[in-house]
Amino acid sequence: AFICYCQSDIEFVHEMIRQLEQTVYRLKLCVFDRDVLPGTCVWTVTSELIEMRCKRMVAVISDEYLDSEACDFQTKFALSLCPGAQKKRLIPVLYKPMKKPFPSILRFLTVCDYTRPCTQSWFWTRLARALSLP
Repeated sequence: AFICYCQSDIEFVHEMIRQLEQTVYRLKLCVFDRDVLPGTCVWTVTSELIEMRCKRMVAVISDEYLDSEACDFQTKFALSLCPGAQKKRLIPVLYKPMKKPFPSILRFLTVCDYTRPCTQSWFWTRLARALSLP
C-alpha cells in the first residue's frame, strides 16, 4: 500500500510501519521518504507507484494534509483510478482530530478512524484487513 501523508504526520506513519509491517500482518507499505530514491521526478514516481506497484493507498488525513499539494495530487490520482471506489483502492485514515472540515472529495468513502477511543482497540486489525483484500 502506498502511504499518502504530509511531513507533520510522519510519527503516525512510523507507528503504521510498526503495526502493519513488523507484526503478524507482514504487510508491505510504500513510504515515500523511506522507499523512493532521490533524483527522480516526484509526480512521475508517485503516480507510477500508486497505479502500478501498489494495490491500495492509505491517505493519512489531517489539517496539514489539506494544505499539501502532494497529498492533493496523490489522492485525486488514486481516486481517478477507481471511480465509485469499486476496488476499495483508497483508504482514508483519520488519526487526530481536525479543525478543518473533512475533505469533501473523500466524503463517500468509509474512514478508518483512530480518533475515537471506542474503535482504537480494533483499528489496526481493521486497517490490515482492508489492505489485505484481493
